[in-house]
Amino acid sequence: MSDQIEMEAEGIDSPQPVDTRLSYSSQSLLTNCQQRYVYYKVDKVEKDKDAAARDDSHFAIGKSFHYILEVSNHEKPTKIGALLEYCVQNEGLKEEDCALVHGMVLQYLRLRADSGWIAVKCEHVIKHESVIGFIDLIEKKENGDWCISDMKTAATFYPTKIAQLPSDVQLNLYASFYKEIAKEYGLDPKKFLGCRYLVTTKSKAKQQAKESYNDFVMRLVNKKHVKSHNIFIPKALMRIKETRAEFMANHKLSLKLRSKKLKPTRNYTYCNAFFKGCDYFSKCHGMEYSEFLETNKIVVESTK
Repeated sequence: MSDQIEMEAEGIDSPQPVDTRLSYSSQSLLTNCQQRYVYYKVDKVEKDKDAAARDDSHFAIGKSFHYILEVSNHEKPTKIGALLEYCVQNEGLKEEDCALVHGMVLQYLRLRADSGWIAVKCEHVIKHESVIGFIDLIEKKENGDWCISDMKTAATFYPTKIAQLPSDVQLNLYASFYKEIAKEYGLDPKKFLGCRYLVTTKSKAKQQAKESYNDFVMRLVNKKHVKSHNIFIPKALMRIKETRAEFMANHKLSLKLRSKKLKPTRNYTYCNAFFKGCDYFSKCHGMEYSEFLETNKIVVESTK
């Protein structure tokens, strides 16, 4: 009798298999700092108190924006008020940010109007033994042309980003599954055009004292406080095969780190990535970054 059968016979739940698939975000973490990847994905180390106390509520704006467009199939929602309320209750959206998300959705739909693109599938799940991922949108045109689209929200959109997009790891990785996607949704793989990068900006504009909610939303849209951009990247310009090969090599690297066959390297230049301290700062520096400042009596002088 196998161990699995013995455990079931004794009424003992068998352990869940470890998911060793690699996502785009995990690969980014792996390539930036192997040690942080191991802390987070392998050893499941508890995050520092500094990290746990950090206010990450701004992420709720992007999550809510994605959610509303997903459930409305990238068309005008019939009851956006109810969807915004759902996001307040379930996605951590602040009441004062509802108008911002509302305006972002309207601006995105204005750009999308009359574009000829029709949503085929929102949140497509990549099904592969080594890769896990969720594609925001697969869309097509009436003539059968189709593409893979990635949605982003950002404080600001820099035009220099456009030149980087043909080499973007996430876009190229997702595009490498175009044949499987075509088969699943009855699309012609020969009519796969490439990727669309859809980015909508946020705004720090505030509702004025005598301004109604609807007037504020329309000011965000009409005065271009929030903007939407669509950048198309033709398949011919992309690094699809190369990116897939590099990703698979990183997956093998992740397995070596998981099995402890390889000791992770530490990238100390990544301790303050994206203008915030690493979630596991104390594990490499002996104390949390707030403690470091206090313990070492670090004085910061700034212009007033």
